[in-house]
Amino acid sequence: MDLKAYFRLLRFHWVAILVLTLLGAAAGAAVAQTRSPVYAAKAEMLVTVSAPEQPSSEAYQAALLAQQRAKSYTTLLTSQSVLRQLTDQMGLPYSVEHMKSHIGATNPKDTAVIDITVKDRSAQQARQIANGLGPAFSKIVSSAEDPVQTGDGQVVVNVSTLGPAQLVDGPVSPHKSFDIALGLAAGLVLGLAWAVVREVTDTRIRDLQDLAQGTDVDVLGVLPRGGKRRDKEFRLGLPGSSAEAQAYRWLALITEIAGRGPGPRAYVVTAAVRGERTTAVAAGLAIALAESGTRTIVVDAQRSEAPLADLLGLSSSWGLTDVVNGRVSVDEALRTWRDDVPLQVLAGSRADPGSGAPTLLRTDIAELCKQLMGRADAVIFVAPPVLAESDATIVARAVGQAILVAEARVTRMPDFAQSVLHLRSVGVTVLGAVLSGVRRQRSGPYVPAVSPLARVDGHDIRRENQGRSRTAAWSPGKSDLPRLEPDGEPW
Repeated sequence: MDLKAYFRLLRFHWVAILVLTLLGAAAGAAVAQTRSPVYAAKAEMLVTVSAPEQPSSEAYQAALLAQQRAKSYTTLLTSQSVLRQLTDQMGLPYSVEHMKSHIGATNPKDTAVIDITVKDRSAQQARQIANGLGPAFSKIVSSAEDPVQTGDGQVVVNVSTLGPAQLVDGPVSPHKSFDIALGLAAGLVLGLAWAVVREVTDTRIRDLQDLAQGTDVDVLGVLPRGGKRRDKEFRLGLPGSSAEAQAYRWLALITEIAGRGPGPRAYVVTAAVRGERTTAVAAGLAIALAESGTRTIVVDAQRSEAPLADLLGLSSSWGLTDVVNGRVSVDEALRTWRDDVPLQVLAGSRADPGSGAPTLLRTDIAELCKQLMGRADAVIFVAPPVLAESDATIVARAVGQAILVAEARVTRMPDFAQSVLHLRSVGVTVLGAVLSGVRRQRSGPYVPAVSPLARVDGHDIRRENQGRSRTAAWSPGKSDLPRLEPDGEPW
């Protein structure tokens, strides 16, 4: 993973990382709070070597002998046999293992001093043990050490305590700050590990990078995240200063360029699975086209639902099924959205799921599309999800061109890729994809670096063109259309 990948990891999973880090710190604080405080008392013992008949010239050798004995006594002091004798002599209610874990002895370098540290949950008990440890250990040494015979006489080794034991200020454990820091670090590591695992296993399309890397379909537009309140604004039109409205207007422009050709154009707006804002995207695209002066007709082909009519604030008893079955003419079924905008809508009331409506026929949809293209410059069919209902494939085959909608953090890349392959396998040209519901605020609407071209068939053009898309190969010298830069200005 490079630096950009780590920034991306933090951008998408910073909440989980922060929560786990705080939980780790809380766990460390809880552990420190539940542990009983432990106090420490320190004492010093001195090892001396005395020889009454020894000349002063041998004093240096006596000092070296005391230092050697101090090193040995440091180890001997914490041995099980000595601790057992200490426990018996002092009458302590502790086991040898407990004493071994609570008594520590060190010997500073090049000295005959032994530093003793005694820890106990009771400060008074720790000081008593430290004060009694010196005399008791001195008796053990005196009984165990025979006078050392040298050439100048006998040498006696003694261990004495240097003053009373001193308590350390405050408890020595638990270290609350250390425990909290340790929990914080452990939580951070767990959070990063979780984020990495989530990043690897999560197949949802979260942003433009996921969509561009996961498929060869051109991205026509990126729409910011909206909501139910924002969707209701479609009844009044696209607000002029809204970032979402600007994104829809750019989407309309890029869609016209991608699906350009002689005469009217027809598109099918669909998605991979349920849950995407397909109807809202189609409605916004239709309004943006109509507000630019393009005569537009939008048709709701979702027979089991009626979200388009509700979204646009229209009411009609006639829908797509009524027109293709001949119960009503096209002109009677069409409803004008607003008098000042060239947008007509073919959307009826919700169909009864148990009514047993007949399956749509490709020839009927193709004939209807032909009639509608004679009345408008752009015809948009809102189809159900490709992987959920067969009507989406029937309508797409009849129209010939499809735009796939992917909802950020909802649509999964395997479903989206399978929808693309399915549409192409039946000869449908996938013009491009629209990513909606993007949470990240952009400084301006998304505009492709170069204008996407319409695909002539349902095959993967990138593979046929040595791994490059036809979009990437396009240049102003090959077309009379202006090239659009990311800032939206032609050159």
